[in-house]
Amino acid sequence: MNSTASTVPLWERSTLQDAAGKTLRPGGLALTDRALSLTNFPAHSRILDVGCGLGATVEHLNNVHHFKGYGIDISAKQLSQAPSDMRLTLANADILPFADDSFDGIICECVLSLLPDISKTIGEFRRVLNSTGTLIITDIYQRGQNSSGSISGSCATNPLNISILEKTISNHKFHTIIKEDHSKLLAELAARLIFTGEKSIIPKGNCCSKPGYMLLIAKQS
Repeated sequence: MNSTASTVPLWERSTLQDAAGKTLRPGGLALTDRALSLTNFPAHSRILDVGCGLGATVEHLNNVHHFKGYGIDISAKQLSQAPSDMRLTLANADILPFADDSFDGIICECVLSLLPDISKTIGEFRRVLNSTGTLIITDIYQRGQNSSGSISGSCATNPLNISILEKTISNHKFHTIIKEDHSKLLAELAARLIFTGEKSIIPKGNCCSKPGYMLLIAKQS
C-alpha cells in the first residue's frame, strides 16, 4: 500500500468495499438482520443508522423491513455515493441534528470504537431515542490486554472495552438485554482484506491479544 492510501481511512478505501460490500463491516446485512430479529420493532418504526456510510443499511431498513430509515455520517464523499432519495445527513454522532425522542431505534455498526467520546455519543443516542427506544451496537472489542489494530482509520484501531461500554450504557440509563460474540465474521473479513491488498485487520501476536466482534442490544431503563 502506498503512503497516500495509508492516510485515507479504511472506510473510504476501495479495498474495504471490495472485501465487505457496501455495508463496509463484518457480517454485513446478515448481522443487521440478526439484530433486528431480536428487537421486534413494529412496522414503520423510525430507525437511525449512525455512521451510515454508503447508505446500504438505511436502504435495507426501508425496502426490506419497511421501516423509516435515517442515516448520518461524517464522510461527505460516502454520502455523495449513496442513493439520493434516502434520508441521509452529514453530521457527527455526538451532535445529532434531531429533536429529542425522534427515533424508535438506533443502529451503530462498527462505528462507536472510532469515536473520541463514547459517553457523549451514548448520551446523544439516549436523547434522540423515545422512551421505549432500542440501541443496537456491533463493533470490535478487546478479548485480551493490549488488543489493537494495525490499519489506521478502522474500528480495529481502538477496540471497545466491553466492561467500560456496559458501564457507560448503564450510566446513561440503558440496560443490556442481549450480547453475542460474532468474532468469526471479523476473521472472515480480515482474510478477504488480505486478498484485496490490505494488511491484516487482526493484529499479530497470540490468539488472546486479537480483538473480537460483538453484537450488543440495549433498552432504555
